[in-house]
Amino acid sequence: MTGAKTSARTAPVRGSQSIDRAMQLLRHVAAHHAQGIELASLVEAAQLDRTTTYRIATSLVRAGLVSRDGTTGLYRLGIEAMALGLTAMQRAPIIERCLPAMKVLARRTEEHVFLVVRSGDHSHCLHLEQGVHPIRSFFETVGSIRLLGLGIPSFSFLAEMSDEDVAAHYARHQAEYQSHNMSAGKLQRWIRQTRELGHAHISAKGIAGVGMRFAVGSCGDAALGIVVPASRMSRARGEVLVGMLKGEIGRLSSQ
Repeated sequence: MTGAKTSARTAPVRGSQSIDRAMQLLRHVAAHHAQGIELASLVEAAQLDRTTTYRIATSLVRAGLVSRDGTTGLYRLGIEAMALGLTAMQRAPIIERCLPAMKVLARRTEEHVFLVVRSGDHSHCLHLEQGVHPIRSFFETVGSIRLLGLGIPSFSFLAEMSDEDVAAHYARHQAEYQSHNMSAGKLQRWIRQTRELGHAHISAKGIAGVGMRFAVGSCGDAALGIVVPASRMSRARGEVLVGMLKGEIGRLSSQ
């Protein structure tokens, strides 16, 4: 009797394989959203036959979760996928996931802890956990969307990009970077430093901080950062803060 119950409980739900395959395909499309992905690449990535892949992709297009360019045939995420993501942002699950770690860091360091996510060429600040000493300008960044590299944690996103992609990124936004006195050389130096250290550690304009990237789901990027007045960030203290940050992100990544 017990064996029968276990078998019934663990048996696959009818149609679940089709759902699993559709979700797998959707993740591959999401991972290649910016440049688009062709059907042949989806077939290879999903390890399904061409007919099955095309049928699932067509169903996702009908649902609005995926779009297909009529000229190039490339697949990208669709309007409905964007709508679902925007709805999730009203109560972003990543904030709930990261909040305990952010509270621990804010309590132990007595400094401000930021959560940012990458959105293409920009970073979006989702949450700030307040330190002991309130800094008004820090609160104004919550909800803001800024170019990568105009906030300390976002250097950990730039460090993941190739030199060619960084150069193209800077060229697209050169005017805005220059309005913030951010030359291509300065941006590249800080990116190289971030790669060498394995985390961002930046000091500029009286502000200093450390930041570290971690993966979100199958294709997203987020980062936690601890940002302080430069007068409170010695090299030794920076190393201590990085150690705390690594510990909390390690626990987040293992969840």
